[in-house]
Amino acid sequence: MTGGIIIRRLFLAAVILFLFLFAVACGAVKDTGTNGTAPASVDDENGTVSDMPDIDATPSETGLGTDGEDEGDDKKVSEYDPSVAEEHENDSRREAEGGTGYELLQSASIDLDNDGINEQVEIVKTVLTSWETGTDQVEGRLLISGRDFKRQIVFCRTGGAFPEILTRVEFEDLDADGAKDIFIVIPGYGASFSYSNYFIYSFAKDKGHSFSSDNELADFIDQFEFSSVKGSNLLTVTNQIHGFSADIVIEELTWGETPEDIMQQYAEGTWIDPVSVDISEDSRLALVKKEGTVEIKVPLPVFGMATVNMIAEIDLYYRIDSDFKPVLKRCEIIDFTDDGKIKAGSFEVDNG
Repeated sequence: MTGGIIIRRLFLAAVILFLFLFAVACGAVKDTGTNGTAPASVDDENGTVSDMPDIDATPSETGLGTDGEDEGDDKKVSEYDPSVAEEHENDSRREAEGGTGYELLQSASIDLDNDGINEQVEIVKTVLTSWETGTDQVEGRLLISGRDFKRQIVFCRTGGAFPEILTRVEFEDLDADGAKDIFIVIPGYGASFSYSNYFIYSFAKDKGHSFSSDNELADFIDQFEFSSVKGSNLLTVTNQIHGFSADIVIEELTWGETPEDIMQQYAEGTWIDPVSVDISEDSRLALVKKEGTVEIKVPLPVFGMATVNMIAEIDLYYRIDSDFKPVLKRCEIIDFTDDGKIKAGSFEVDNG
């Protein structure tokens, strides 16, 4: 009799324990959230609490479209949109590069509009990747800011194996309006030599200009002709439109042919390349001052039958007009001799 009572009490205790554990388990499930939602998220750093969306909610309930767009925004990204692509590309680049998206190349604090207050100038480069081709393009930009404005100007785009965009920058009053302008030299690379182009920008006028080899420069170069002087080692350079003529001395005529034959080959094979080549420290694309006026010097190489045989250079001098455009003013011929460089001749360019 006593053994039966003990067994019944043990069984009853087991039932009570089971019911207690079941009740605890049910209470734990209910405490996971409010009204059946997932638990709130807590920012451990500042202690703020924000509700997370229901993981079983439909896209419309979370406020996102099926592709993850905000339905309140008319712009969708289910199809390729270049503006959205660039925006996303800039965002990822900013994350990768510390929040700016740009590599700073040079900066300055300078008064660009002659109002006594300095503007902040940054020259930066950024890499843009085409979503269509997967290729990278390097872009150079001017970032100019002040107390209540920001201005951004793209001054070059390049790619290839040498994505460099800046050789140097200078600040000078190029158009004589009393305000400083920006002069940027941009490097380039050819098969046999390096060359330079430039970009100029007037902050006061909000105008810019890019210089490179163009049809106008090519037409000017086509005005020059070369001829040999019989019985001598002189090569004559002529520009009949501007009434100009000068002689270049050809050194070392010892190639196993008669001097007349060699000079005739020079007359037929010499050419002017319409790119600004960095010939030497004093023969490069640069700003120069003449009678208090700033000019842009653009040296062009003169090759005698081969690019390894540079026999002279033609220096073009430009001034910037009131419309902030370069105007060719004069031209000089520089002869390369054994004794160094000498000025063979020059002429003024009448632009009407």
